[in-house]
Amino acid sequence: LTIQRRSRADPTLLNDFEMAAEGNGDPLVPDLRTVEELCQPSLNGRGGPIFPIAIQATNFELKNDVIQQVHNSCQFHGLPGDDANKHLDKFLHVTQSIKVNGVTDDALRLYLFPYSLTHHAA
Repeated sequence: LTIQRRSRADPTLLNDFEMAAEGNGDPLVPDLRTVEELCQPSLNGRGGPIFPIAIQATNFELKNDVIQQVHNSCQFHGLPGDDANKHLDKFLHVTQSIKVNGVTDDALRLYLFPYSLTHHAA
């Protein structure tokens, strides 16, 4: 059994979609991604790649109670069965209420994230 892959440049594929239009008159656009592309992990709105962010505040200091709040409320151990996505969701939820003047949310989260890791994950 041989399955032939349809070319991305196949004009008949686009014509089928051009006939089906939504109420606004715009043609529907086919999803032309390969199966491999569709199987790539999604960030689900969690942001992009991690890179260092310079903190512009001249007197940047986090109180120990803020660090303890993150450490105590959202620990990730890195053990089999631990859900990394659940940890990220909880970490984002906990840190969304922490604000420091002159420091972006992303920079603050990058600074605090290591305090949420324990044991094998650290």
